[in-house]
Amino acid sequence: MNKQIPIFYACDDAFVKYTIVSLTSIKENASSDRKYHVYVLYTDISDEMKQKLLALGDENFEISFENVSEQLNLISKSLPLRHYYSKTTYYRLFIATMFPKLDKAIYIDSDTIVLGDISKLYGIELGDKLVGACHDQAMEQIDVYGTYVEEVIGISRNEFFNAGILLLNTKAIREFGVLDKFIYYLGVYDFIVTQDEDYLNLVCKDRVLWLDQKWNTELIEFFKYDYDITEANILHYIMVNKPWHYHNCRGADIFWKYAKMTSVYDMLVSELESYTDEERARDAESADNLCQMAINETAREDSFYKVWKDKLPLV
Repeated sequence: MNKQIPIFYACDDAFVKYTIVSLTSIKENASSDRKYHVYVLYTDISDEMKQKLLALGDENFEISFENVSEQLNLISKSLPLRHYYSKTTYYRLFIATMFPKLDKAIYIDSDTIVLGDISKLYGIELGDKLVGACHDQAMEQIDVYGTYVEEVIGISRNEFFNAGILLLNTKAIREFGVLDKFIYYLGVYDFIVTQDEDYLNLVCKDRVLWLDQKWNTELIEFFKYDYDITEANILHYIMVNKPWHYHNCRGADIFWKYAKMTSVYDMLVSELESYTDEERARDAESADNLCQMAINETAREDSFYKVWKDKLPLV
C-alpha cells in the first residue's frame, strides 16, 4: 500500500501554469494515506516555472521532470501538427517504454480539475485491457464527429475514448507494442482530426476498460450528463473552452477556486483579462475548421476505413 502512485502530465512552458492548478486540485482531494510520484513530461520548460511546480512537492507528493526530446525525435518527422495542437499531445505515448519498471500509471491532461480521490482511479483493476478510459462526449453528442470516427476510423461513436485521462496498463502496452503500432499507422494514414487520439483508439480497439464518465467530464456548454458537474471526479476543459480565456466558461468557478490556491493565480487572471475579441474569434474559427475537417475526411473516398476495412488490424 506504500507504493507510490505514478501520475503523468505532459506540458510545455506555456501550459505548465495549468498543470500547477490541476496538480493543486489533485493534492487537495487525494487520500493522505497514499504516496504519489508526479512525472512532468516536457522538452522546454523554464527554470522559473519548474520551480513553481516543484514547490508543490511534499512528503506525499514527489515531483520530477522527464525530458522526452530523445523519444520525440524518433517519430518527429512523422507527426502531423496543426496550430492548435502541439507535440506535447504525443508525449503520453512514451510513458510505457520510458518507464519499463512501471506496470500501471495515470495520464492526465493539464486542462483538468480533479475533484475526486485520484488513488481510487489508480485502484481500478484493468485485467488484460490496455487502457481504462471514458467515452469521448464529442463523438457521442456531436453527430459530425460521431460520423467521422465511424466512417473514417471504423470505431463506433459509443466506443471511442477521450485520451485526456487514461489509466494505463503499461505492462500490457509494452507487450502489445502500442508505440510500434502507432508509428506503423502513422505511415499508413494521416489522421488529422484528433490526431494521436485517433491512432490510440485504432490501436487499442476492443481492449479498453470503460470508466465511469465522472472520471472525465468534458465541459462543453451543451453537453448533457445525468449528474451535476460538481459530482464529477475530474472536470476536463476540452477544445477552446478554457476558463482562463472565457469568463462564462462552464465550470469556471470550480477552476478558479483551485487557481486561487496557487502561485500562478495572478498570471492566470492577467491572461483572462488580456484575452482579446480577436483571439476569441480565432477560437471560433478553429472550432469551425475542425468541424469542417471532420466533414471533409468523412467525404473522402480514400479515407482509412473505406480502404482498409477488410484488412484490419493491419499490425
